[in-house]
Amino acid sequence: MYDCISIGSSLVDIFISSKDLETDRNKQQHVLTYGDKLDLNDFHIFTGGGASNTSVALARLGYKTAVISETGHDEFSDLIVRDFEREGVSTQLLIREKLERTGGSVLLVTKGGDRVAMTHRGAASMLDPYDIPSFWLTQASWVHLSSIAGQKNTLLKIFNSLIKDQDTKLSWNPGKSEIELLVNRTFDLDKIPCEVFFVNQQEWLLLAEVQEEILAHFPQVIVTMGKKGGEVYLYGKKKFIYEGQSGSAVDNTGAGDSFAAAYIAALLDNRKVEEAIVWGVRNASSVVRFYGGKTGLLRRNQMLELLAVQKK
Repeated sequence: MYDCISIGSSLVDIFISSKDLETDRNKQQHVLTYGDKLDLNDFHIFTGGGASNTSVALARLGYKTAVISETGHDEFSDLIVRDFEREGVSTQLLIREKLERTGGSVLLVTKGGDRVAMTHRGAASMLDPYDIPSFWLTQASWVHLSSIAGQKNTLLKIFNSLIKDQDTKLSWNPGKSEIELLVNRTFDLDKIPCEVFFVNQQEWLLLAEVQEEILAHFPQVIVTMGKKGGEVYLYGKKKFIYEGQSGSAVDNTGAGDSFAAAYIAALLDNRKVEEAIVWGVRNASSVVRFYGGKTGLLRRNQMLELLAVQKK
């Protein structure tokens, strides 16, 4: 049995950094000149995706974790599996389809640090209800759900499996497609057994039409705001406004996942919400100092050491 199961995407992220790349924030199109040959300052390949990042984060923080994602049966999938095995994340529930291609992103990093992402979700967008093992979900202490490309029936399978089992807690960090489903009131919120709901500030604004309903139905709602920190609502009331940790950031890609995973880990540790916020901020602050969503993830001993120093 698992302490945590993370559901969502597992992808391969390729970071390309060049001083020859520039962005114009006022234009909607990104144009490269035909025949250009650009010198690269840096080039990295990492595994990523919401489920991949959070499952590794939870494993590093000391929890027996499994991942439910869909990939192809190709070289990128092999890379993802090796990463999970190295980090101690169980791949028992991972779906590998021979006729699909593993998804991924290419992130262009400009000389000013801006990013342009080109994403092919591939197999990550094809998680269907058959891929969701209700038995395993109900045996876990916690299930964390991130974006699954708005697969409505798969979401319903997850919600229906857990609403019958009050012992398993659910946290949810929806993607753009899931936010659209919420805004369109595709689901009855009282039938979504979500304990903790994570969104960033831009996503929260997109949910303006249903914010009151979300606050009424989900016990904990966390709105993250990057370096500015964020807000935590408990049972519909804003209870905490927290500050982010200062410091230079190399890559913000995995900040949300690292915050959510550490917050969940603290709750699993039976810690108070105030402490869960600190865990989240510490983990996110460490992750953004490196490229990729995993390199800077804190291990349990590192987290406890940082918190001990902070209390002195």
